[in-house]
Amino acid sequence: MNIKPDCITCLLNQALKVTKLLELDNTTSKKILDKAAQILIEHDMSYTPPQIAKEIYRSISDIIEDDDPVLRAKQNAIKEALKVDTSFVQTIQDAIKMAVIGNVMDFGSQNQFELQEMIQDHFHKAFSINDFHFFEQELKDAKEIVIIGDNVGEHIFDKLLMEMIKKRHNVKIHYFVRTKPIINDVTKIEAQILSDFADIIDTGIETPGFEIDKSNPKAKEIFERADIVLAKGMGNFESLYQITERPIYYLFIVKCNVVASEIGQDIKSMIFKRG
Repeated sequence: MNIKPDCITCLLNQALKVTKLLELDNTTSKKILDKAAQILIEHDMSYTPPQIAKEIYRSISDIIEDDDPVLRAKQNAIKEALKVDTSFVQTIQDAIKMAVIGNVMDFGSQNQFELQEMIQDHFHKAFSINDFHFFEQELKDAKEIVIIGDNVGEHIFDKLLMEMIKKRHNVKIHYFVRTKPIINDVTKIEAQILSDFADIIDTGIETPGFEIDKSNPKAKEIFERADIVLAKGMGNFESLYQITERPIYYLFIVKCNVVASEIGQDIKSMIFKRG
C-alpha cells in the first residue's frame, strides 16, 4: 500500500513524538525534523509508509546515537500488557480478539488509544471484518503457522493466542520478528518470552512491515510453505496487502484515515481479514 498525503504528516509527527519522548533539546529536535522532511522529499508516492518510516527512524538513531530510541516506550508497553487479567479469554476466537485489541499498543500510529479502555469497550463487540470461519476450517488441518509480529506489548497477547492454539491443535508456530529495533516493533530480544510456544524467526527485515523481497531466505521459505499466515498490525498490512498471492490473515485495529479508506472501515474497527 503506497503512501498518501496523510502519511506525510503522520510520519513527521512520529519524528516529533520521539523528540518529546526523549526530551531532546530544541536544536536536536529541529535536526531530526529537518532530516525527516528531507527523507519525505526524496521519496515519491510509490513507497509504502513502512519503507519511509525505516529511513526516518534510522536517521533518528544516527543523530542521537541510539539504536533503540523508543526503548522506554517499549518497556512501558510490556509492563502495561502484563498487568492485564486475561482469565476471561476461553476460546481461540477470544484470544484472536485480544491479539487484535493489543494492536492499539502502537507508538507509530496516527491515533493513540488506551489499552484497558479498548479491552472494556471492544472485547464484546463484533469484528468489522471477520473471516474467523475460514481460519477455523484451515486450522483443523494446519501443520505450520506463521505469525508476523508487530508491536512490543502487543506480543504479550500474541503469546496468549499461541498458547490457546497449541492447547487444541498439534501445530508448529513460527513467530516472525524484525532484525533490529524499528519504532516499537518486536525483535528477537522481546520475543524470547514467546519461545515456549513458537520458533522465533529473525526475518532480516528492518522496516516496520514484512517485505517479502527483503526477508532472509529462511523466513521467506517458511512464509511461503506455511499452511496459515497471520500478519499482525497495520505495518504488515501496508507492506503485504495485494502484494503476495498467498492467503494471509490480517489482524489489526484501524488507527488511521488512510487504512480506514483502503479497507472501507471506520477508525477503531477490529479487523480479521483473509486477503
